[in-house]
Amino acid sequence: MRFAPFLLIGLLASGRAQAQQPGPPPGAYRSAAAYRHRQPRPAGTDAFYPDKRGQLVVVALQGARSVKLRVAPDSVWGYVSGKGHTVRFYRGQEYQLEHADTLCVYSSTTVLVEDARMGPVIATPGGIGGQTLNTYTPRYFFSLGLSGLIFPLTPRYLRELYAASNPRFAGAVSSLRIDQSLTDFDRKTGFYRVTTLYQQSVAGH
Repeated sequence: MRFAPFLLIGLLASGRAQAQQPGPPPGAYRSAAAYRHRQPRPAGTDAFYPDKRGQLVVVALQGARSVKLRVAPDSVWGYVSGKGHTVRFYRGQEYQLEHADTLCVYSSTTVLVEDARMGPVIATPGGIGGQTLNTYTPRYFFSLGLSGLIFPLTPRYLRELYAASNPRFAGAVSSLRIDQSLTDFDRKTGFYRVTTLYQQSVAGH
């Protein structure tokens, strides 16, 4: 146990080194494995979603011309934009990948609101779906690995999923003070609190 602090320092240093490395190139990723191996198909200089047809668009160069290649969102794992943002598609929703590891962290600003005529519709800042949101708070989610099911990032879900496999982590999550949040971000390490707690629990084994 006396070596745990040194293991933790190593993990944090490794995380900072990974954060400094260039991310996966822009484009569409057919699977989590393709994302891990940085193999977009198609690759491009930018990618965005959705267009007017509800498709994922990959902007690629063909000679001196830029062309837009359209991909059905349900045929890919996700995409990386020209700004380096990774978005995963899951059950018809978009989740921005904030931290990729054994415990992946995502954020989402998509909100379902009730419309008197249309019923539940998607609203995001700017008025997607006919709805305008003046203020919003990102919601956070997590998954076990890049291809795992996505759950809300709450102590309840973390305890349920990790109580048996990592009781140390489940206990740390349950012990958060009232002024602490799983999504507190440490600019020095580049990690959310939940990531730090998880890495500490692994280093402590």
